[in-house]
Amino acid sequence: MPRFQSLGAFFFRFRGQLPFVFLAVLLPLAFGFQMELFPREFSILMKVSSICFISIGLILRVIVVGFKAPHTSGRNRHEQVAQTLNTTGPYSITQHPLYLGSFLIWIGVIIPLNNLIFFLGTIVFSMGFFTMLIRVESNFLREKFGDLYTEWSKRTPVFYVNPFSFIPAKNSFDGVRVLATEYPTWIAIVAGLLLTDLLRYFFTQSTDYLVSNIYCWIAVGVALGIGGRFFKYVVVLRWLKRSI
Repeated sequence: MPRFQSLGAFFFRFRGQLPFVFLAVLLPLAFGFQMELFPREFSILMKVSSICFISIGLILRVIVVGFKAPHTSGRNRHEQVAQTLNTTGPYSITQHPLYLGSFLIWIGVIIPLNNLIFFLGTIVFSMGFFTMLIRVESNFLREKFGDLYTEWSKRTPVFYVNPFSFIPAKNSFDGVRVLATEYPTWIAIVAGLLLTDLLRYFFTQSTDYLVSNIYCWIAVGVALGIGGRFFKYVVVLRWLKRSI
């Protein structure tokens, strides 16, 4: 058990970097044996599916971050932080709505690659990746909140959604927190779509349309990065002087 917990802590600390290791391992295999996820005549369905997955995942994350209790479910890297246990709003229908939102976004981002091996590999990696993170968080919350966590975890699905168990959120929606903390997610989506178009450009179809897409993703990513950091560190922390 200690060895598993240590491995889980490693996954938690480097959860932002590990997907790139996965990419480096899977990409040569996926493009060495190209198998289409969608037939070419279903390209519109592929685009619509991608947009739907990304949109649902993004909306879910925005709702979670906007309604969650302060100082919980943050972007902390070195240790778990939870002053209170979230049990209402999105946390009343699934235990890990942020991870579920991220998973949906990942699926949406990779669909345009139209590569079956990469799609299946991402699902397998995601299940293992989130299992490790969930084990770490569950152990931490169980030790910190005891019976309260046990009762909540028994009635709330771990990773799928049970809409019938929904309980309205106790906190009001905090849009400032969303804008100040979620911009890295938006940058990651843009970076993923940029990578998707780069791979399609080099491995599948070199077109002017993809080149213009690539420049657009770079411009949007830079704008989000500069705008997000300015809003967080200048507007929120310096001018508004509020904790997020």
